[in-house]
This record gives sequence, C-alpha cells and structure tokens, in this order.
Amino acid sequence: MPKNGKAGRKRHSALVTSDITVNDFANCTVPSGCGRLKKSMTNNTNSGALANALTGAAKEAATVKQLDDLEWFEKDLEDFVIEDKSEDVSEDGEDLPTEKAPQLKTKKKSKSKKDVEGRIYPEDLWYILSEHIDPQDVGRFAGICHATHSVTRLSSFWRKLYARHYKESPGVPIPDYAKPTSIERLHGLRARVIRSLFVLHPLLAARVQSKGPMEDEPHSLKGHRCLVMWHQPGPKGWQFCFKFQKPALEPLSSRPARKLDVYHGFNDLHYNPEEGCSVLQVTCCHFSSDAAVMGLLLTQVYVTLSTGFRHHRLRLHFDTRVSNSHNSPCDNIVVLDDVVAIKVFKWWHPSYPFIH
Repeated sequence: MPKNGKAGRKRHSALVTSDITVNDFANCTVPSGCGRLKKSMTNNTNSGALANALTGAAKEAATVKQLDDLEWFEKDLEDFVIEDKSEDVSEDGEDLPTEKAPQLKTKKKSKSKKDVEGRIYPEDLWYILSEHIDPQDVGRFAGICHATHSVTRLSSFWRKLYARHYKESPGVPIPDYAKPTSIERLHGLRARVIRSLFVLHPLLAARVQSKGPMEDEPHSLKGHRCLVMWHQPGPKGWQFCFKFQKPALEPLSSRPARKLDVYHGFNDLHYNPEEGCSVLQVTCCHFSSDAAVMGLLLTQVYVTLSTGFRHHRLRLHFDTRVSNSHNSPCDNIVVLDDVVAIKVFKWWHPSYPFIH
C-alpha cells in the first residue's frame, strides 16, 4: 500500500492532464508564437499551467471521474465520503426534516392459500370415517394426516376391518390364520388381518390368483439377502425354493432392553417377523444339485432359453455386496435348467409357507 498517498497524487496529475475535452481547447488562451505541442511533450507539461487553463466545471468533472477510477487503497483519507447517519437536530431541540434514501423493496414470496388455510378435524371424526374405508385404500387413508395415521395404529381399527369382510361360505375353505379365533390375540394382529383379507376380500384375492407359469418377475428380488434355501418334489418335477429378505435401512438401537419392552413385545400390534420377506419358487423338470448361498445377496438374475428351446434357464448370481456391473466376477452362481414355472410369493400371499 503506498505511503502518504504519493502514488495516488502522481496518478491524479497524470489523469488530469489526459482528460481534456474539446471545450477546453476552444476556450483556452494560448500565447502568441506557440505552435502545436509534440506528442512527446504532452506528458511533460506542467500540471499547474494546464489546471489554470481548465474551467471550474471541467476540472471538477475530471476530478470526480479520476477518483472513481482509482482503487480504494490508492485514495487518500479525505477522498472518502462518510455519511453521518445521525439525525439533524436544530438548536431548539426540534428534529429537522431529512431526506431519506429510497430503499429497495424486496419481493416476498406470497404464500399460497393452500399452505395457509386448512382445518384440523378431531381424531374421533377420522375414527368414524375409518369404518367405511376399503382394505385397498388403507394406505391412502393413513397418509392424509397424523390423526388418520394414529387411527390405523389402533387394534379396534383392524378388528372392525376384518369383521366387515369376514363371511363364512360352506364350499370355500378358510385357513386357520383367517378364522375369527386368531383375531382375538393382539400380538401380530395387523399382519394376520392383512393375510386374511387376501383370502376373504374379492379384489385382493384376485391379485394373488394363480397366473401364468412365467409371469412373475424374479428381477424384483435383486439386492435381497437369501436366508433359507430348500428343494422338494412337486407335481410337475422338483421345486427349488429360496427365501429372501429385503435389507433393513433402520439402524439397530443401542439402548438396553427393559422389562417394559418385554411386556410390549408380547402385545405388539405391528409384530411381523416376515416383513419384507419373499419366497422364490422355481419348478424344474429334473433335479440338480446347487451350492449353498444362504447369507449372500442376490446381485444379478438372468432368464434365458434352455438348450432344447423347450424350457427356460434361470441363472442367479450371489455375492457379499450389491454390484451394478454385469461383468463383475462372481463365484457363487446358481443355474437351474429346464425351468417350467417361476413364482414369487410375498409375505401376505396365501401360498407363502412361513406363517406365524
């Protein structure tokens, strides 16, 4: 930073000599006998003589422009304009009118009426309305507000939902988990009601009816962990079954268990150890011995035609971690040839083998 503003003064004089307008040349008084100055002499002319030739208005305009061009560290202290924000007060103590600088108006985002307006209904009203909700609309009803979500967490809600759709018909067999005696127990009530509705409710039962042999997509199980695998003879050959579970994203609690937790554990309405589980059932014409893949993650699924083009071939890749690359090496591969049917059973499916 220059000391005492000397560099600023030198630049000030140079800029004053260079900023000369046409009016300055027309109105200046030139002594007789003086010719035109050379270009080399213009920078060496005396700044005091040129300043006397400039008019007062031109000199002031040139000074202001020169100060604007200078950097803040090249200016002197007297070149800075410091505004006094204190209010002017007259000798009598009265405030003098001052001119206020116009302030920039910032545009505030106007809130929509939908965000401002609204009504909060009591939970009792939502509980009365819940008696008219269809089973396929329970998820939409629970997502309306906090009150509706708390209503769906009541045991009376699930018992009334089951009672509205339970009908005994002599020709249709009802499994034990869908009978009224199983609904009396509170522990795991929600899961048993959901399984029962996929048997009793006609719309939900139509979703799990037997489809074609190859209509289920095993690709939806990618990223799931294999818990159990087994094989058993079936009506059309051998059935190879794999139980998968979707990895939980919630971290485990580090809080130690208490007696109250054990009590609530035996009366948990939402208890469902099969949450997120599925069973892949593959029916083959012949038996084949495969490697154990329990505890591994399903990374890739390939369904192609077999050698004779009469059946399908299913190839499952397992690994300790999920990989999105198709060319990544994999040592755990299960190949099932001469596949006749592929079925995927969710935990609420009537054919799901693990029922508590």
